[in-house]
Amino acid sequence: MKLLKFIELEKKYLVFIFFVALIVRLIYIIPLSPEKLSPDAYDWMGIAWSIATGHGWGDTWRPPGYAAWLGTIFFIFGKSILIVRIINSILGSLTCVIIYFIGKKIFSSTVGKIAAFLLSFYPYLIAYTGDLLSETFYTFLISVSILYVIICSENPSFKNIMIGGILIGITGLTKSTILPFFLFACVWLWWVTKNLKTGFLVGIFTLITISPWTVRNHLYCKKVIPVSTPWLSFYGSTCDEALYLETIGEHNTPMTDEMVAPAIPKGWEYIMKLPPAERNKICKQKALKWLKNNPQKFFWLIKKRLIHFWRLYPTMAYKWQKRVAMVTSGIYIPLCFVGIILSIRNFRKTSLLIFLFIIYTLVHLFFVVVLRYRIPIDPYIIIFASYTINFFLLKLQINNG
Repeated sequence: MKLLKFIELEKKYLVFIFFVALIVRLIYIIPLSPEKLSPDAYDWMGIAWSIATGHGWGDTWRPPGYAAWLGTIFFIFGKSILIVRIINSILGSLTCVIIYFIGKKIFSSTVGKIAAFLLSFYPYLIAYTGDLLSETFYTFLISVSILYVIICSENPSFKNIMIGGILIGITGLTKSTILPFFLFACVWLWWVTKNLKTGFLVGIFTLITISPWTVRNHLYCKKVIPVSTPWLSFYGSTCDEALYLETIGEHNTPMTDEMVAPAIPKGWEYIMKLPPAERNKICKQKALKWLKNNPQKFFWLIKKRLIHFWRLYPTMAYKWQKRVAMVTSGIYIPLCFVGIILSIRNFRKTSLLIFLFIIYTLVHLFFVVVLRYRIPIDPYIIIFASYTINFFLLKLQINNG
């Protein structure tokens, strides 16, 4: 009877969290101007509309996951920014529910409840529901994939392994930078289940999911590219111009095109017009040549990007945005690191999220860093922060008792 009562209470809490998160997001997006979009959003919309109208992906260096998702929405509902924002709000609300289950499985139901509640009001994720970038969709996919990795560790049935591998593949097709972490997740499954087959089969289903796009890339680019090639982005991040972004200091306004211009490598427009295979070849040569000739500059960039990636608030934002960040992520990040230390006895489970932070960070240090690239892993920062909050609440309760 107690178990049934708990399940019923759990369901009510999750319904409450979902609708609270949804209402908060709808209040934000409904009055939002359709013109209030990031520059990259228009690129995504162009690719998605091409897909929706039957013209395919064309010559794009972007991975297919989010473009296919956005293209499907456009195909069903037309090119409606409001509809995408509403769907983003639903995905963001579902992410809060999923984070509850991840927090519960790694720590406890109470930690999951705190994390889900805090995430419902997390300003970064609320803000990105109003944009047409990939962050909301990507954050949702990472959460579902991690949940299924944990489910596979508890019950490595063929069904769970297959679903987990497919979800990881779809997430990797949305942004390939997550794939190194999921490679570790397969090793983690081997370690936790003491069965090599579990992690191996998850990896096989991941590769099967990615393979159709790999075949497409081979036919289109005449080269084996599993998801997307990093060379264009790597060249833009490995040159003298890339140093500029880490030297301009802090500003109380978002970045403008004029501010970004000095960070664009010479000949960028010419390179962007080249066929994919030729473009990748040139970018690879230029990036590796610069890296070979400028190792000290590169290591300086790595150090600066590490600091930039884990900043408590954005460098380029209005003052009120920085204040909001400081009372949310500015508190959650320190609490997260405290939580990692406090939960060290639970390392077997927490290592999955700890290595998410480590591997995800290392991958991004090789490219231009902006704070929004960290946002998809912020829910796991909040889980550890919630553990810290719960730890001290229990200590306070014991002392008062």
